[in-house]
Amino acid sequence: MKPPIAPVAEGSLRQLTPLLVWAVVFCDIGTSVYYVPGILYKQVGDTAPLFVFAAMIGFLFLAAKYVEICWRNPDGGGVVSVATQAFSPIVGCIGGLLISVDYFLTSAISSVSGIHYLGSVFPSLDEHVVGLSVATLLLLAIVNTIGIRESAALALVMAIIAFIVDVVVIAVVGWHMGPEQWAAVRSNLGQFREVSGTAFLVGFSGAWLAFSGLESISQLSPAMRLPIALTAKRGMRYVVITMVATAPILTLLTVALLPVVTKQTHDERFISEIGALYGGDLIKLGVVLAASSLLVFASNTAIIGGYHVFLALAERGFMPSAIAHRNRYFGTPQLAILVTTIVPTIIIYFAHGDTETLGNLYAFGLLGCFVLSSAGLDVLRWREGQRGLRVWIGLATTAMVVVAWVTNLVYKHDATLFGSLLVGIGLLMAVGTRRKWFADWLYHMPLLAKLFPRRVERAEEDLEHIEQLEILSLTQAESIAQLYPSSTMIAMRSANPGLIAEAIAREKGRGGKTLYALYVEERTGLFVRDWAWRPKAEGVEALRAAAQAAESEGMTLIPVWTVSYNAVEGILRAAENLGVTAIMIGATQRSAIYHLLRGHVLAGLTKRLPPGVRLLIYG
Repeated sequence: MKPPIAPVAEGSLRQLTPLLVWAVVFCDIGTSVYYVPGILYKQVGDTAPLFVFAAMIGFLFLAAKYVEICWRNPDGGGVVSVATQAFSPIVGCIGGLLISVDYFLTSAISSVSGIHYLGSVFPSLDEHVVGLSVATLLLLAIVNTIGIRESAALALVMAIIAFIVDVVVIAVVGWHMGPEQWAAVRSNLGQFREVSGTAFLVGFSGAWLAFSGLESISQLSPAMRLPIALTAKRGMRYVVITMVATAPILTLLTVALLPVVTKQTHDERFISEIGALYGGDLIKLGVVLAASSLLVFASNTAIIGGYHVFLALAERGFMPSAIAHRNRYFGTPQLAILVTTIVPTIIIYFAHGDTETLGNLYAFGLLGCFVLSSAGLDVLRWREGQRGLRVWIGLATTAMVVVAWVTNLVYKHDATLFGSLLVGIGLLMAVGTRRKWFADWLYHMPLLAKLFPRRVERAEEDLEHIEQLEILSLTQAESIAQLYPSSTMIAMRSANPGLIAEAIAREKGRGGKTLYALYVEERTGLFVRDWAWRPKAEGVEALRAAAQAAESEGMTLIPVWTVSYNAVEGILRAAENLGVTAIMIGATQRSAIYHLLRGHVLAGLTKRLPPGVRLLIYG
């Protein structure tokens, strides 16, 4: 009888320390400083810094609530999970649609801003912002379809560089400030007395854009080191410190000190302009390189986050299962990736690459997510009988976000129309999918009516064949390792008869009667979830062929399956847990581009091979 596949050990995927959590979140939230000062200046003029300081107070309280959202939902889901638990599945679906709008606009505005910053060094690019931004997103779609991994280590490097550049800009400007500049800063801060109630509401609602990206931490909880509460708290602490030290100060310095002409003509790249004005071309170049690379990275993270939201909605029955269809060769959800790329490109085209328009659209989804997340957590706390100070502060935080969102809905009509239309279409699709409207319509089409029974029959036959093979999880294999000891483990990617024959010959020569064959299901992206993944057909076929070959030679082969964020990590963990002394793999025939995007397993194993374990390469 085939043993069930045990859930994957959580520790194998929980690679994010507090510092790495900060890095991933800062690579998202830290990009807002590159475009928000200019957007706010166009909307509220020189009072922009005041509203960033005001929104920062709400950001501090909301950040604490997102830490709780993380540990309450260890499998991730963010606003979808919180809204579902607090209200209903359909409200959770609306939360998923709102964060999808958020991700769409993150991709759009980040790619556009990245090109604008490059344009400050290469002015000819300013004439092709729309085309280059769209090309950037299409390139990211291609590499995500191939399956590029969202590396936390890369995020850490980029976050550190970006933070250092921000601090250097602040330090350089501060060093060169004289009495005139200090007077300008004081004058700017004193303008709060002249702000009307309506102007305050508009500016306050727009300033929340400076902290966009905060919601991404709730998607990282499945990858956080245990205990999640401690990791999330420390990671958020680093996020808060770095944001408080950079965003409001850079907004103040740029708006107060840049010449009016510069603010009116280069509102898309205030940070590089202030760097050039006080630090020269070298500082300007540093800002451009850091900003453009971080913004492209944020676009890529948004695409990954967006298609994971689609997958989550599909699992809950709110999206057609076709959205989760995976590429035959790379195993990536190509349709979901396509949607999360095409929508931002359309938005960029119709917005003509204007950052203010994109920012207004962005605020709709961002504040909507904040409202549902904050209010949902309040409801959960109230149900649990909590009535302390923390609950009342949480309710006040929700009130602040609601005021900002309602103001945005009332005063930014185009953004409200666009966001409502996008969410409405998504909601119609969700309800239609739930109630089988589309399925009934599709499967009554003559062509599908003929194909469907055949595909069901074929799938049942394939399932019967698969059930004949016993596949063990790594946990299960480890529990029987003493009963079936072996010194050799084969790491498989596909069927390889030559590799199997070499492994059998080696183990027989050592007097052994058992082999381990390992297939690692590699998950791309940091937004991982759903511990109970099932093996892909490619892995099942490879393990089945290996078992048949070993059986014909009188050997016992133990087929093992595990999952990891990195194939090298999975192989090394399996070798250690099973106690083998040799890892055998086939020589790769992949291209250099493939290795660049997906990672070179052979190179990774060579660098990290533990003492006492040999690496044997066939072919």
